[in-house]
Amino acid sequence: MAPPGCPAVAPVGKWKVIGHLQLLCLLALAQPGGPAWPCPALCQCFGNMTVFCSEEGLRNIPEEIPPSTTQLFFVETALASVPSRAFTNIAGSSHLTTLAFLGSSLEALGEAAFAGLPALRVLEISTSQLTALPGEALHGLTNLSTLSVKFSPIETLETGLFNSTPRLETLHLQGNEMESLPSDIFHPLRSLKTLTLSQNHLAELPGEVLAPLGSLQVLKLSDNNLTCLPPGFFLPLVQLQELFLDGNALMELPPGAFSRLTSLKGLHLQHNALRGLLPSVFAAQTNLTSLYLDNNRLTELPERLFHGTPSLSVLSVANNQLQALPARLFRKSPCLTLIVLSHNRLSRLPAGVFQGLPALTKLLLSHNNLTALPRDAFANLTSLEVLDLAHNQLATLPEGIFDSNIILFNVALKSNPWACDCHLAHMADWLQHTDALLNLQTLCRSPAYLKGLSLPTVKKEQLVCLPGPGSSRCRAEGLEPSGEPGTLPQCTYQDPVGAIHLACDPDACQQLSLHLPGQHFSENWTLGSGCGTVRVHITVHIEQDKAQPGGEAVLP
Repeated sequence: MAPPGCPAVAPVGKWKVIGHLQLLCLLALAQPGGPAWPCPALCQCFGNMTVFCSEEGLRNIPEEIPPSTTQLFFVETALASVPSRAFTNIAGSSHLTTLAFLGSSLEALGEAAFAGLPALRVLEISTSQLTALPGEALHGLTNLSTLSVKFSPIETLETGLFNSTPRLETLHLQGNEMESLPSDIFHPLRSLKTLTLSQNHLAELPGEVLAPLGSLQVLKLSDNNLTCLPPGFFLPLVQLQELFLDGNALMELPPGAFSRLTSLKGLHLQHNALRGLLPSVFAAQTNLTSLYLDNNRLTELPERLFHGTPSLSVLSVANNQLQALPARLFRKSPCLTLIVLSHNRLSRLPAGVFQGLPALTKLLLSHNNLTALPRDAFANLTSLEVLDLAHNQLATLPEGIFDSNIILFNVALKSNPWACDCHLAHMADWLQHTDALLNLQTLCRSPAYLKGLSLPTVKKEQLVCLPGPGSSRCRAEGLEPSGEPGTLPQCTYQDPVGAIHLACDPDACQQLSLHLPGQHFSENWTLGSGCGTVRVHITVHIEQDKAQPGGEAVLP
């Protein structure tokens, strides 16, 4: 649930793609029935309202359809063209509201090809062979509200194409071959709310091409070849809510690029070539909830970059070249729920950089160069549920680093050079209360006798620290491994009850961990492992002010 004053962000839905035939049949069969009318040859009729033509032998538009037909679909037919005024002499076409040519061989549209369809509101032509849309092709479609002409080799739009479609609200032109647009092509479309020009070859756009679109709410320019934006390009779009500029080659954003887009909620700038951002570039986006800056070339973020986006909930800056973060970067972003900083070059985090984020639930920091974290790195993040620290250079973590993260149970720690000693004992305890599978690959890099072992499976008594020279509390003498000198593989020996652990490598035995069973113990031990056995003679010196039953002995 969003904190007070923060807008709720709608979840991203997932569409299940099914074939044209199955989808349309399911929709058509749900329609009410009525008196049967003759169905055109090579077509199927459903409920006297939908005509579905999908035979490859169909080369012409049927001469008549049932008089109550509202939907007419041509799917993968052999139709090569729609002649001029093709529907004016077709009985039953006056009530058509939806007309679609899906996966057809359509190559040409005649002048006023769709005249005679006064009620038509939706026209779709996809995956055709059209290379152009003639200026008079849409003549007579005064009630058309949605036009989709996509995934075809269309190279140009002729001036005047939309002169007869003043009520058009949705225009999809994605997946074509357009390299440029006439500057006045959208002039008649004062009611347009959604414009999709994605997946074309647009390298530049006329500065005034968007001027008439004051009602536009969604603009998609993804996956083109744009390298720059004309100054003031988006200024007329005062009602714009979603802007997609991802998948281009933008190297910079001009000053004031979004200054009048105060209604903007989602901004997609990922997969460009941005090297830097002006501190005020998002200053007017008070309603912005989602910002995507992934896969650019950003080396830094200005400290005040998000001070004008108080509603920001989702921020992704993954796959950039960030080396550091300003300490106060997120101080004006109380609504953030997701921050993605993965795949950068961060080597440290400023103390308190994530303070003031009560709504943050996911923080992703994987694939960076973090070598250490301050103890208060995640302090007061009481809503934090997911934290990804995998693929960094962390050897240890401060004790108590997650004490204030009361609902944090999903922390990824794998692919770090963990030093599994006494300083990591607290983390081993904490991991016992998290997802066991998540960190099964969180492996120890050192000491040698624990290298390669999974941290959650290491016993607590094995997580010990070696004292410095002259500070040993216990001393072990007379190590006599069985077998030939110099042939001993790296092994950890232990006694049958697991109270003694002795780590050895081919050169010497390096560390002894001894848990004394009260005050009763033997001086001579025989320890075993898969490498064989070793006899140990131990001399224990217990200092009166430090000794406790069950204490540890370590081998310097």
